[in-house]
Amino acid sequence: MQPALVCFDLAPLIVPSQKTLTAHRSFLLNPTEYLVATKGERHGRNKRGRGSTDIRALFPGELVEADECKLSLVSSSKERGYWERLSSNDKKALEEIDAEIRTRLTLLVMIDVATRMPLAWIVSDQPKAVATLALLRMATRDKAKEKAKYGCEGDPAPPMGLGMVKTDNGVGLRAKPVIQSLLGTVAAYTAVRTHASADKPYVERLIGTTESILVKLIHGYTGRKAGELPGYDSKANGVLDIDELYGILTRFFIDEYPSLRHMGVGMGGRRPAEVIKELNKTRGLFKLMDEDQRRIHLGWKLEVTPNDEGVRVFSGIWFNSPEFQIAVDDNAVTKVSVFVDPDNVNEATAIIPRVAGEFRLQLQVTAFADMTVPEVLELTEAHRREHPGVTEIHEDRIASTRRKRFDQLRRIGVENNLPRSYSTFDECRTKASHVFGGARIVRSFDDCRTVQPGEINSSLNGPGVLSIGDGGAAIDHQNDGLTAVSVEYATADDEGEVPIYSVQEPEPVVLPNTRQHEQKLLPIGRPKNKGTFK
Repeated sequence: MQPALVCFDLAPLIVPSQKTLTAHRSFLLNPTEYLVATKGERHGRNKRGRGSTDIRALFPGELVEADECKLSLVSSSKERGYWERLSSNDKKALEEIDAEIRTRLTLLVMIDVATRMPLAWIVSDQPKAVATLALLRMATRDKAKEKAKYGCEGDPAPPMGLGMVKTDNGVGLRAKPVIQSLLGTVAAYTAVRTHASADKPYVERLIGTTESILVKLIHGYTGRKAGELPGYDSKANGVLDIDELYGILTRFFIDEYPSLRHMGVGMGGRRPAEVIKELNKTRGLFKLMDEDQRRIHLGWKLEVTPNDEGVRVFSGIWFNSPEFQIAVDDNAVTKVSVFVDPDNVNEATAIIPRVAGEFRLQLQVTAFADMTVPEVLELTEAHRREHPGVTEIHEDRIASTRRKRFDQLRRIGVENNLPRSYSTFDECRTKASHVFGGARIVRSFDDCRTVQPGEINSSLNGPGVLSIGDGGAAIDHQNDGLTAVSVEYATADDEGEVPIYSVQEPEPVVLPNTRQHEQKLLPIGRPKNKGTFK
């Protein structure tokens, strides 16, 4: 360009320095206008927003903030513990089902503004209203079980009531069931703007500290922005499952974060664990919620039918109380509403239609005391689980015993023709008159199961068929064309000599001393001489 200037006899172009340009820009725009022009209105409001330099709460539970954040972390939700028990065929069939599902989870957290103490934390793959209600239940209950389960040394925040809950427009935070539940528990609700850190700065600071101190050290960390970790495969390194991740977060929120010095407004470098102890002694906690109202608005609702044992929920957890039993007897009801706290099954609350007041029910199965609903179901599942070989042995034994009992009862019923397990006097007297009145029962031969071809429907031939009488009819048959038949029998001189039948040869083998007689059909009666009919 200089040769062109020389050609036109122009002076050299003087390029302004960076300092000159900055001064000119500062003359035209103030810092806030410049930040909005370069980073956007949302970033400018969060960076230079006012209103954070004030003490907004004086005692624990007066004001709490809740928020949800997508963790920059890939975790594994592979189901473990059962693969080793499967056979080789089952393993081959379940290879695709057992594949690891790696996904990013969402952290829901609630903090107390007066003490900066974490009140509740939930990890969920779907941050909906159900997860937010679980967050509210955790904030208003004792967390000693989490402390014992994950081996924490510090003391978590005690249970307290909620005066005002402040959230943004998150998917699960500003939901209709959440707002209804909060208003039902006489708690105020404030909805603030999304992506506006000045509206809820305390919970935003907690999430930022958690990610910078804890999350970035966990396997599977993806970074806060694209390209932050070049060469690191977060998907391949995401080996933690939900329970392991929740244990790490629990130890952080109970042991580590409350012990850190906090330099926020009103804290003065004190630690949250010491601040909540001091305020609890001097000012006290926000008033606890009524247990029945807490279960009604934050718990799980079930419609069940009451009986003499009370009410049964989840197919095996029983609740009852004397007052509830009297009310059920006095009021004919078919369904009642039972509200259960899924984190503690010691008590439940029941509401009877058209009956004023609530009824507090006590747990009837003492083995489930101080347990959660998932723990009760896992315990019951563990009791029902057994080795497949043991199951096969017992099922075969039950089937065999039932089969033998069925055959025995059927045989007794067929042989005795009894409608009951005993005989009456009239039945025995009637049967005796037939038994001792000259009737004769001729049993068929069990081994003779076949007849000659063409004689299957014959009324005169076949195993166990004898012709008696002087003509006219045969037993149980009607036949006008009766003729004399040949009857084989043994005489009195041939003691112990009887026809012998063989399974392989169905035809009778007649001994040498037998005689054949042609007789006419004679009436039945006791023979005067043995071996012949007279």
